[in-house]
Amino acid sequence: MSATGWILLILTLIYIPLWVWVWKSPRAQKLGLQKYGPIIKINTQLGKKSMDKVCRFHRFWRAMGIFSQAASFIMMVLIVYMVVVAVINLPNRLSSGTSIGIEYVLAIPGINPLLPFWYALIGLIIALVCHEFAHGVQTRSNGMRVKNTGLLYGVVPLGAFVEPEQEDVEKASRRVKLDLYSAGITTNFIIAGVAFLIMSFGMLGSVSSDYSDNCAVYMEAEDSPAYNADISAGDIISEINGETFYFSDDFDDGRTYSWSPGDLVTVTCISENSTYSAQLVWGVYISKIAEDSSADKAGLGESMFILSAERDGVTYKFYTQNQFSDFMSSTSGGDTVTFTVMQRTSGGTYTTKTVDAVLDENNGIGYLGVYANTSGMVLTTPEIILETASNPFYGADGMLDYVQSSLSYLVLPINGFDPIPSSVQWWYGESDAFWMAAELLYWIFWINILLGICNALPAVPFDGGFIFMGWVDWVLEKTGKKDRAAREKQAEEITGNISILMIFLYAIVIVAVLV
Repeated sequence: MSATGWILLILTLIYIPLWVWVWKSPRAQKLGLQKYGPIIKINTQLGKKSMDKVCRFHRFWRAMGIFSQAASFIMMVLIVYMVVVAVINLPNRLSSGTSIGIEYVLAIPGINPLLPFWYALIGLIIALVCHEFAHGVQTRSNGMRVKNTGLLYGVVPLGAFVEPEQEDVEKASRRVKLDLYSAGITTNFIIAGVAFLIMSFGMLGSVSSDYSDNCAVYMEAEDSPAYNADISAGDIISEINGETFYFSDDFDDGRTYSWSPGDLVTVTCISENSTYSAQLVWGVYISKIAEDSSADKAGLGESMFILSAERDGVTYKFYTQNQFSDFMSSTSGGDTVTFTVMQRTSGGTYTTKTVDAVLDENNGIGYLGVYANTSGMVLTTPEIILETASNPFYGADGMLDYVQSSLSYLVLPINGFDPIPSSVQWWYGESDAFWMAAELLYWIFWINILLGICNALPAVPFDGGFIFMGWVDWVLEKTGKKDRAAREKQAEEITGNISILMIFLYAIVIVAVLV
């Protein structure tokens, strides 16, 4: 069992008798503790006076309610899109054989290794407090009473809540209910937007690098040529064999050097504290072959180098994996491509050969079935890293690309971005305090936008479920169903069915990434 598993087991063993005590003890009720299904509800009166002060601006909160419903609709479309795409990609996910631990699913600072403890904790507190405070303000602004505020706890902290008087909610109009339920989602969206704008434009927008266009090592694979040559992630590659080396992701850029892919070269690197030279074989390095793929059938194997490709009588050399990927994006399924590859013999020498590969098809382009890098390195430039960190739409071309790119921006922490990986911050010359502020803003943005999107899921008990129910009720009314009680009952039934579907899909996606 993993360390996270042991921690959760110990917390569960502590929680069970605590839950029983809350259930049975009258003293627990006096302390504001209440059994709420399998979790504990901690009731307080915190924040109610502040809500009463802020709610006085009724026109503003009415306008905010209209905006909140529009923003909630956008967030709901995003979360449904994310779930549907994840379900469609399940076969690929399961066939890859990769999985993650449960700690990566829990957005809890100190348990999820992706979340830096203090930054994430501050971001989470801001997100939860502001989310629930917004619910409370809309409750009071619309003349309803707030019964309790507090926290939900079950083995680990589960969230905060604002509880309106149920009698007031039942009497409220549909518009008031929609304003109430959409307030928290939109508040998270606004906080995320403000944090992002300050981080992206106010901070990263002023950053530059002396190595802006230089080729740089972003990541490195163990036991690869670069790793064995002691080249480190975060280093700048300035020269190869005494010539300035330019990063390129264009397979047909026409640039050549006095050396060729597959040669043993001397690489001049700049690290944070020194300049050094290293020798290694340079080229597109195969780290893994997809089983039964075009590459597998053509006889390609791990640790081989792909030196060049010939198509229609034209030979293209690949100095970087980026050029190889660009070449593959120009091919189609069914194309026959002649690759020149190099492999190491048992005696330590290298031999080259040519292989003909009939490409498979994946997403409308040719698919060879290799996982490759550049001599074990993922190459980039400081400018690309900065653009990736500050612009969610970097590289997007077309409406669907904008959606995909913005969603991809949310998973950048998996690749170390928050917003700039610590190993490469020295490229830009800013102070530690600068990066601490940028990182805090990034996590405030990230946690708020994720909390807002997830809460927009059209499934009860999420806010999005109640919003969806209100919209269904509105549609039924507009289509001629005037009996309020019958209409609300039908809206509740439709929402219940959608809730079961969405939670089921959401659950199988979570399970799929764990197994």
